[in-house]
Amino acid sequence: MLSILIPAYNVALDKLLTGLSKMTGDLQIAFEICIADDASTASKIEKANQLLAAQHNCRYTRFNENRGRTATRQYLATKAHYDHLLFLDADVLPLRENFLKSCVEHLDKAQVIFGGIAYPKILPDPERALHYTYGKSREGRSVSKRKKKPYLSLVSQHLLIDKSVFLKCNPAEENAYGLDPYFAHRLEQQQVSVLHINNPTTHFGLETSASYVLKTHQALQTLVRLEHKEKMLRNYRPLQRVARQIVKRNLQHKLLRFFKRYEHHILKNLCGNNPNLRLFDLYRLCYYLKLTLQDESN
Repeated sequence: MLSILIPAYNVALDKLLTGLSKMTGDLQIAFEICIADDASTASKIEKANQLLAAQHNCRYTRFNENRGRTATRQYLATKAHYDHLLFLDADVLPLRENFLKSCVEHLDKAQVIFGGIAYPKILPDPERALHYTYGKSREGRSVSKRKKKPYLSLVSQHLLIDKSVFLKCNPAEENAYGLDPYFAHRLEQQQVSVLHINNPTTHFGLETSASYVLKTHQALQTLVRLEHKEKMLRNYRPLQRVARQIVKRNLQHKLLRFFKRYEHHILKNLCGNNPNLRLFDLYRLCYYLKLTLQDESN
């Protein structure tokens, strides 16, 4: 039995719901599709989604105030009727027609199952080049690569997970962007079994490069705050470990002086048509070091 859970915010659900409806005819188990709209501001999209939900026999809830994606997922999980949860963000689409059938075939093989994330073959908009390039290179990984880092390779946009595990490990108390590493950390702490399979969804909801840089700021601020609260290990992610080595060699101030001098030039590249991911790695590292030094001085 399967609960398909979709948190939505200002994204049209017509393609996703139409695709899922075609697949559910082949399912040999009980299922439900549940949607929670997180107080969308695009009223035409929200009303259309509500009508679509009724047409496709989905349970639909609309919040009066924005709660954030983590809290929305928590609500959906709490209200779900079944013990297996399939989370799908509103801006993803299953890549294959047997997507749901494959999910069902793997239901009892692990507590968390991840089929992977894909990106469109062609960049849809040059203004979104950074998110596209990063996602295609760093998130769109093969099964073999994901298995090397089974927890940190999880992406919550599309996740099949036991309800009891999700309710235990989802950081519902946090309302912030960039919680996937913390969620992965909690799963690993609980020694939750993770299975990586080849059953991807395609991510179409790309941010503009400028917006993606700001989202990166938010994610790193979340990481430093979790470290400060001692909820997150300071050496869990590769970024953190590199930063620790730089601090150990007392090179952080020299690096940040370099960053201050060239930050504008780096951002110009990142927001251009051909962003360099090595420069993006450097930008993230320097911004993280800057935040950690500020945190230590407070």
